Amino acid sequence: MEKQYSYLERVNRLKEKVFDTYPEIDLEDAKLLTQSFLETQGEALVTRKAKAFLKQCQEKSVKIWDDELIVGNAGSKIRGGILSADVCWSVLDRELETINTREYDKFRLLPEDKKDFEEIIRPYWKGRSNYEEWLARIPADVAALRDNGALYIDKKAVRGWGEVTAGYEWFISNGVEGLRKKILARKSELDATVPGDYEKEIYLDALLIVCEGMETLAERYAIEAERLAALEGDGRRKAELREIAAVCRQVPAYPARTFREAMQSFYFYQICIFMEQNAAAYNPGRMDQYLYPYYKADLEAGRITAEEAQELFDCLWVKFSEPCLFQDAKSAEYASGYPMFQNLCAGGVDSMGRDAVNDLSYMIIQATMDTQLYQPSLSVRYNMAKNPNSFLRKIVELMAMGTGFPAFHNDEVGIRMLMNKGIPLREALNWNPGGCVETNLAGKIRGYSALADINLGSVMEFVMLNGKCRKSGKLAGAQTGDPTTFAAFDDFMAAVKNQLHYVIKVVVKASHIIDDICMGRPVPALSISFEECIENAKDYAWGGAKYNTGNGIICIGVSDLINSVAAVKHLVYDTKSVTMKQLLAALASDFADAPEILKACQEAPKYGNDDPYVDGIAAELFSYIADEIESYRSKFGVMTPGILPVSGNTPFGVEVGALPSGRRAGKPLADGVSPNGGTDVNGPTAVLKSVANIPHDRFVQGTLLNMKLDPQMVNNENGIRQIMALLKSLCTLGVYHVQFNVVDQKKLLEAQAHPEEYRNLLVRVAGYTAFFVELGKEVQDDIIARTVQSENVVSCG
Repeated sequence: MEKQYSYLERVNRLKEKVFDTYPEIDLEDAKLLTQSFLETQGEALVTRKAKAFLKQCQEKSVKIWDDELIVGNAGSKIRGGILSADVCWSVLDRELETINTREYDKFRLLPEDKKDFEEIIRPYWKGRSNYEEWLARIPADVAALRDNGALYIDKKAVRGWGEVTAGYEWFISNGVEGLRKKILARKSELDATVPGDYEKEIYLDALLIVCEGMETLAERYAIEAERLAALEGDGRRKAELREIAAVCRQVPAYPARTFREAMQSFYFYQICIFMEQNAAAYNPGRMDQYLYPYYKADLEAGRITAEEAQELFDCLWVKFSEPCLFQDAKSAEYASGYPMFQNLCAGGVDSMGRDAVNDLSYMIIQATMDTQLYQPSLSVRYNMAKNPNSFLRKIVELMAMGTGFPAFHNDEVGIRMLMNKGIPLREALNWNPGGCVETNLAGKIRGYSALADINLGSVMEFVMLNGKCRKSGKLAGAQTGDPTTFAAFDDFMAAVKNQLHYVIKVVVKASHIIDDICMGRPVPALSISFEECIENAKDYAWGGAKYNTGNGIICIGVSDLINSVAAVKHLVYDTKSVTMKQLLAALASDFADAPEILKACQEAPKYGNDDPYVDGIAAELFSYIADEIESYRSKFGVMTPGILPVSGNTPFGVEVGALPSGRRAGKPLADGVSPNGGTDVNGPTAVLKSVANIPHDRFVQGTLLNMKLDPQMVNNENGIRQIMALLKSLCTLGVYHVQFNVVDQKKLLEAQAHPEEYRNLLVRVAGYTAFFVELGKEVQDDIIARTVQSENVVSCG
């Protein structure tokens, strides 16, 4: 009897290929880009970028792996870290000898690739990259904050455009030929004698070159599939390869007609924008919405079954997990685990405010259950008033598996966040999570959501030391006065706010410089899916999208700031049990000479326990921070706040000495809006009630809450219902986001000791999931130290 076919067998073989491949630096795209730039000197930069993309499409490696149904690779390797030479070639230059020995996110660099770098890439790009320009222009006050650990300017911001949701639906439904017609129609309206129209013609011609590249690349995949089919002895695989060839001849050149074609068109475009620029967070967005019409039509016509569609999703999930984000050693500390941040969303409401959950919403969750990989970064929009209980249950069933997925987003708050960015309600209803937890709008909005991270632990340290950094002894912050002279708590709080004002102002200055640098790096392949970029004949990088926002300023160490201010209020001003002078002396010795003061600081009221004494401070401070950030504008729009630490709470903690909260020197700061590990002792509902005091709607780049659950909480029907109740409470309270690690503490410790036995163990780091054994020890320790919630949940909805 013939064995019954199971699509999971194919998926498991594809997964093993990913697991068995060690990350490598992939320089093929960088080499072709460099060769093209050598050939096009003197031409307009956007033309040179487009021609470099065309050369990549014409000459890059085209490989179809065994078992694949969805094909394509932005580079030439599985688990390849692609170098974008024009924006950050020097990142690799500094780490040629250490890239495979550094602590976070190691990469193998093959001798032949090193040779190409030294002989082709470095000689041309030396002195020409975004990053070098940034280093040459960085202001002294920005450098002082950076060098003393109070500020991290995300090198992705200098490296190029990521954190964006392209117009996938528009791209798939039009096809490249449809886009070409729109470009030609817009070009026909121009008159080169009108000032500005000549530049627009140059730009639109660059988009036409990009069109040629995309069609060329797909045709090469079709030819490769036909070549492999001719050699294939297995009849089933031969038929699959022939179908791949047929699909690649239809898309992306022409509009997709079927579910399979729509999915392949999507993935071709995804690899194209990675080829143009390897940046984090190219977000697939609301895939259950834009693929559903194709699935529904195929299902009704008998062209596909639900199981066949599930197999395609699972195969695509493996493709998402093939590339690795290449970043320098310092950036890897702030986002370790090779995260690509390809945030894919399911659920929520549609553009008319109705329930948008459909069959694909469940299939997308199932794909993550089937594959258990770190990509895509699955999020859900849950609308308590509109989405069915069955959808919430499916979400919790995935959470219970312990993969760290999905990130759960309160749909109503997400809609309001986008409206606070200036998007009208009609369009804000179609928002999607992007990157970690940022809010985005597919094919319509430009902005860098996480330009810089502010160390709130350093802010508190500056208050206590009148602007000095304890670790370096240097002046870095504002001089807000000797805290021993503050007669009342209001004086102390004024100093905290003055330090925040100073740091935020310096970050905004840096943002303006980075905007100026990055405007010089057009991205025509990305821009082609933004309808207004074609209509305006203006690149995404230049503000061509329909909506443009100021860059995001991210806060790290939320709980550390709140708890430190609360401790000073309680100990120094309210109970007067400790003098400011005594507290300063205790902090200077990291509490070594003052164990009684350490005990008092640790026992002071703590955020995360539904305590109005502390929660009122949280509300005041973070309303002030939102006011302050929103008071500034960039050339593109209002500056925007967010709270999403990635793994930056760990390296930021290294830079900060002891704090009044009782946190010891060098320890990780709290992640996101989460309480400090071990300080939240009243259960998960109390955590939510405290977190609700932060004005989430105003932190429009997103707020991130991590929680860790004992697996015993969700291993039965009652546990599932309890977590469903908890999530509904979150929505009732107006909290934006939560994500869970559901993993046994012993397993984490065993994985740390024996990584070779736990290579598949997934954990939620911050706004992303990673393989636990690929994280640095400090990040692993931080995850282990998080409070394990094991009590019954009490609904507050």
